[in-house]
Formats: sequence, structure tokens, C-alpha cells
Amino acid sequence: MSENDELGSAVNTSDNSLVATTSCEYTKDLNSESDSYKDCLSHASSDATMSVDVIKEVVSDEVKSVGNINSEDSFKKEYKMAELEKKIKNEVLKTEDIEKKLKEAEAREEALLKRITENQKTITKMTGVLEAYEKTIAELIAEKQQIIESYEKKCADLQNERDLNFTHLTSLEGTFTDLHAKYERSKQITTSLKKSEESLIAEKKQCFENLRLQEQRYEKMKSHAMQQLELANSKLDVLSKTHAQETAKLKALLKKEEISRLSTNEQKI
Repeated sequence: MSENDELGSAVNTSDNSLVATTSCEYTKDLNSESDSYKDCLSHASSDATMSVDVIKEVVSDEVKSVGNINSEDSFKKEYKMAELEKKIKNEVLKTEDIEKKLKEAEAREEALLKRITENQKTITKMTGVLEAYEKTIAELIAEKQQIIESYEKKCADLQNERDLNFTHLTSLEGTFTDLHAKYERSKQITTSLKKSEESLIAEKKQCFENLRLQEQRYEKMKSHAMQQLELANSKLDVLSKTHAQETAKLKALLKKEEISRLSTNEQKI
């Protein structure tokens, strides 16, 4: 490939890169409306055209420099060619970066358009839902009107029934007055009986308490008597044994005395 072809390719790539750069500058906010985004792209295109003209002039100067290099010595020619290739590589890298940013901008534009389409679909769907709601509300209003009419009829019937019940209530008031008087008397009697019952219950509790105390006292006395009886029995046993021993001793002495007396009588004879 010749040097002029390389420069031409670099110029074309630079054109596309500058268009991408200027497009990115005008499309930072892709959440705006689609019309604003299109205006941004048109401004970017006009600015890119101006930048491309500048690049072309620079490249033209470089081409002229290359032409002049042919008349210089080979060392300077190679040096300038290396510098030119370095600049071209830098431009290519910048161009690739700009193309990448342009693709990202296009992707964001496509996503924005997709969101706008989805929003339009959502709006259409919500419009249908809103129409359904309006229809439902109209039906509810009609149903409410029917309910109101039904309630009004029921209220009229209830008013008639209320008047009839009022008449019956007036006739029952006299009977209720007598019944209330009887109820008050019965209430007084019940209160009196209740008091008597409470008094009797208290007396009953007191009697049971006294009986319980008497039983406890009886048990204590019984226990004490049993202890005393056992003690007396033991003492009586001791006395009986002592008396028996003394009786035996006395009988023995008496027997001995009788034997002694008989012996004395025999000696006298």
C-alpha cells in the first residue's frame, strides 16, 4: 500500500471518529425525548464536517511534507516516515476509540428508542385499562343509584313500621308502668331476702367455726384425758403390784406368827 493510500484511509477513519466524538458530546443524556436526540446528532454531524476539513488540511500538509522528503537525503526521509507512521497509528487508535464510543452512543440510542416504544405500548395498554375503569365506574354508579332507590323504599317501609310500633308502644306504656311497680316491690323483697340470706350464711359460717373450735377443744381434752387415764392405770398397776407384795409379806408374817403361837402353846402344855 502506498503512503497516499494510507493517508487517505487515515483521513476516512478520522472522519468517522470525529463524527462519533461530536455525537457523543451531544448524546450524554439519553433519557431525554427522541426528538432532542435527533437534533443532537444533526449538530454533531455539522461539527464533524468542520473537524474533518481541518484533518484533511493537516494530512495534506503531511503529504506535501512526504513529497518534499523525496528530495532530501534518505535518513531524514526515514525519520519523517517513522514520525508520520507514528502519528497515523495514534490517529487510528483515536479513531477506534471514537468508533467504539459512537457504537455505544448508537446502542444507547437504540435502547432509548426501545424504551420509548415500550412506553408507547404501556400508554396504549393503560388507555385500555382506563377505559375499562371508566366503564366499571359507570356500572358502579348505576348500581349505586339502584341501591339508593332500594334503601329509600326500605326507609319508607321502616317509617311505616315505626309509626305502627309507636302506637303499640303507647298502649303498652300503661301496662309497663304497673309491671315496673310490681318489679320494684319484688326487687325490694328480693333485696330484703338477700340480706337475710347473707345474715344466715354469716351465722352458719360462725356456727361451723364454733363447732370446729369445739371439736378441736374436745379432741384436746380427749387426748389429755387419755394421757391422764394411761398415767393413772400405770400408777394403779404399780400400786396393785406393791399391795400384792405387801399382802404376801403380811400373810407370811401372819403364818409365821401362827406357827410361833402354836409352838408356844405346845410348849406350855
